[in-house]
Amino acid sequence: MKTLARTLIVSALVAATGVAGAGPRYYGPSHGHYHHHDGWGLGGLVLGLAVAVPLIALASQADRAPDVVYVQPPPAPLPPPPVVYAPQPVYAPSRPAPVIYPRNGQSNAQLEADNRECNRWATTQQAAMADASVFQRAVEACMDGRGYTLR
Repeated sequence: MKTLARTLIVSALVAATGVAGAGPRYYGPSHGHYHHHDGWGLGGLVLGLAVAVPLIALASQADRAPDVVYVQPPPAPLPPPPVVYAPQPVYAPSRPAPVIYPRNGQSNAQLEADNRECNRWATTQQAAMADASVFQRAVEACMDGRGYTLR
């Protein structure tokens, strides 16, 4: 657009100069010599300005940056992931392991075998695997039933 506007301005000024120079000529005697009027003249100047001023305004408007600039807004941020709270298991305070005494004269090997069997049996009881106190009570009940004293 800039090049087109400048070309139009120069063309208009050249055309106005040609029109002004094409005006009437006076070839009569005046002070002993003939006049051949050449050049711009007042008419050419007015015509040149009448054409050039709007074209200059057009060129300056083409050089200006537009008043409104459209900018694409950034995308909305992703929402944070939801916080998931896992329920914490509730543990009863554990009791210390009881001391086991044989009531019926069982040997240490028999004590170990009975303890293994009672532990295995306690795992089959409902809620024993989820709650340590239930497991411990089941083992103690089993050992008491096999003839042991627990303290």
